Amino acid sequence: MWTRQGPYELGWEDLGTLLARIADGIRREGFVPDVVIGVARGGLPAASHLTCVLDVPVLHTVRVRRTESDARYAAKLAPRLESAELPGVGPGTKVLVVDDVVGTGATADLVRDHLLGLGVDPSDLRFAALVRNHRSGYRPDHCPAVIDDWIVFPWERGWGRTADVRPLVLRQEEG
Repeated sequence: MWTRQGPYELGWEDLGTLLARIADGIRREGFVPDVVIGVARGGLPAASHLTCVLDVPVLHTVRVRRTESDARYAAKLAPRLESAELPGVGPGTKVLVVDDVVGTGATADLVRDHLLGLGVDPSDLRFAALVRNHRSGYRPDHCPAVIDDWIVFPWERGWGRTADVRPLVLRQEEG
């Protein structure tokens, strides 16, 4: 999945650019969510920001575990939904799910199935991620960057100190 040429490091300014691209894409689409759901932990900073800039009244959190550790290149396990209490989410609710990175799409599939089980209509559901892996067959509705290696986000331990990092060069991409 990864090229293992060394991780990218995303700075705060570039994070703002990615979030602006996502918000602009959602606005252009005309999608107005009733709730934003952040996938813990990495999706929470982005979800919180999008809740504010899109003026969404509700922010919920779901927790999905895919690895036993946060170590670089940690082995992936089958995703497990650990917490997903979503009061008020059901038929008629427009939902924006936000994550930091899409590796395979397995997390998105799990969250989608959970939301569909709550009665959310597929047409009322959108997924956004800051970045996705270049080999992922899953493409979120809104994802402004594609990567080929690990990424260190500015809120993560080691940011600014991780060895062999390279900056993430942002291109003009879809929001």
